[in-house]
Amino acid sequence: MATKIFTEIEAERERQDKQWGGKKHDDTHDIRTWVSYIVDFLGRTVNKEASWGYNLKVARTAFIKVAALCVAAIESIDRKLN
Repeated sequence: MATKIFTEIEAERERQDKQWGGKKHDDTHDIRTWVSYIVDFLGRTVNKEASWGYNLKVARTAFIKVAALCVAAIESIDRKLN
């Protein structure tokens, strides 16, 4: 099961890179910006779901997107550390 989840996160990362421009764009963000994006996205998801009874499929999709954002943040930090 974990392999499927990691594959989905990787696919979402690729989608995000295509949408936002990849490493070059990601590396313009600092830690506060990453945290802000992640918290904002989760907050919007909770508010959206509250109106329709906390749909598990919507929540799962949101968590995959947030996991991909977290991976992007970690990758960016790693590039800055090296």
